[in-house]
Amino acid sequence: MPSQTNLAMGIPSSKVKYSKLSSTDDGYIDLQGDRPGVPVLIIGILVFLPGFYHLHTAYYVSKGYWGYSYDDIPDFND
Repeated sequence: MPSQTNLAMGIPSSKVKYSKLSSTDDGYIDLQGDRPGVPVLIIGILVFLPGFYHLHTAYYVSKGYWGYSYDDIPDFND
């Protein structure tokens, strides 16, 4: 029977050493929180703004406000 290998590393599974985690380990490493949240905020704002515009326009059209029309919402089926 052929031995199992770790395909990502090419290491035979018989050579891999395992050890128990300490009882104080909660499954997180220190580096997980080191990335800044600024890029996520920028992407979130860029996605939120057009969606808010469309929702705002659709709401005002549904309430019958003068000067608003469904034609103000762009058609993306080009």
